Amino acid sequence: MYIHESANVEAARRFWLEVTGAMPDQFRNTTLKRHHPKTVRKNTGEDYPGCLKVDVRRSSHLYRKIEGWATVAMSAAREC
Repeated sequence: MYIHESANVEAARRFWLEVTGAMPDQFRNTTLKRHHPKTVRKNTGEDYPGCLKVDVRRSSHLYRKIEGWATVAMSAAREC
């Protein structure tokens, strides 16, 4: 998971666990993106869930499943 250092990391982690249905031990360390005051961002605030990076090795079936999760997550985020 990639997220800004000023965001709520634990809330974002819970969000991605719920969206993906993954187990907590399947998540690697969170990468915190440094804050650059001159950069104007749209995706900020307490409710921003960050960006989830998914590694898929040699599995087209799993890749399609994850792609479906991503589509659902992004459409749910647009509805907010």
